[in-house]
Amino acid sequence: MDQAAYRSQVAALRHYAGIPQIPTDPYDIPAGLAQQMIRYESRLHLAPVQQRIYDSAMRRTSEKGPCCCKCWRWTAFHGLADYLIADRGWQAPQLAALISDLDGCGGPGRPGGPTMKSPDMTTGQ
Repeated sequence: MDQAAYRSQVAALRHYAGIPQIPTDPYDIPAGLAQQMIRYESRLHLAPVQQRIYDSAMRRTSEKGPCCCKCWRWTAFHGLADYLIADRGWQAPQLAALISDLDGCGGPGRPGGPTMKSPDMTTGQ
């Protein structure tokens, strides 16, 4: 693990402290929270306009998706993204920043880690 990237990610995730569905640590996600995010993925179905927001956000991430492979993290963060779009009205730029802040595939010489400036949570910019 790239310690500098990790510290930056944890600091960036503090911006989302008011949203309990967002993990505070990209590498230490409580099982119950992971299960909740996975349930979102199976229960929430995005409308076409919402799906375009999701697709646009994923194209902006370093992994080009919610994770580098279709593992439990992919499913969980896909569910989290669906929740944030459907229930909180998030747009692609802020969602892409969050997914980048949650990247657990990074390290020296790898894509991942915080690659985008976290948006201002009051404005979404």
